[in-house]
This record gives sequence, C-alpha cells and structure tokens, in this order.
Amino acid sequence: MNSIQTVQTFLDHIFNARMQEALALVAGDAIFIPTRPQSSATIPLYGTYRGPEGAAQVFTNFAAALKPGLFNVEAALDLGEHALMYGQLRHEALASGRQFVSDWALICKVRQGLITHYHFYEDTAALEQALAVA
Repeated sequence: MNSIQTVQTFLDHIFNARMQEALALVAGDAIFIPTRPQSSATIPLYGTYRGPEGAAQVFTNFAAALKPGLFNVEAALDLGEHALMYGQLRHEALASGRQFVSDWALICKVRQGLITHYHFYEDTAALEQALAVA
C-alpha cells in the first residue's frame, strides 16, 4: 500500500469500529495530534498522543465527545511518505447536542506501511462552541 492507501485503510477501520485493525497500522513511536498539540482540561480532543495506545486514546476521546456524522473527503493526495487529505465534516457534540461543522485537513507520514505522524486540522473555535466551552 502507498501512504494514502494506508491512511484511508486506517480511517476505514476507525469508522467501522475495527480499532485493533486500525492500530496495527500505527508505528510504536507514532505521534498523533487530533487538533492542537497542547492538551486542555476542557477539550479532550487537544493534545499530543504517542504510539498505538495514544492513537486509541484519540479515538476514544472522539467517541466520548462527538457523534460522527458527515465526513466528506474532497481530495486525497499521496506524496511519497506523506499523505494529505481534506474535506468537510459535520458531527454532533454529545454533551450539548450542538452541531460541529468544519472544513478539515489531515497530514500523515507513513514509513514501511505504518503511520508515524498524524495531525488533523479543523476549526477549533467551532469545536469549542459545539462542545459549549467557548
């Protein structure tokens, strides 16, 4: 698999509740940044996480905060060991019932078939408003 196929397979596993299969595609020293690298006491989706355990925590935090909805991939680009994707999303904040709508981008680095770096970018102001912390 090339880099974009690896990332697309990873996301497919995540969105279809196949966590162990997804984590098999994560390097032991991988860095996962779900939105902001700095952690937050009020936003569980902020922080820097490491390895398969950290990746699992990212998506556990996501499931505790948001009900997945639309996740549209507008484009996916394979640039050797880098994979880039972007699109739009619409999720529901579980605590507030508010909609979280954002454009998004994902930049990943893949080596030897494993994700070594995962950084997701989205509208953090819209996220905070949906989670009712802004």
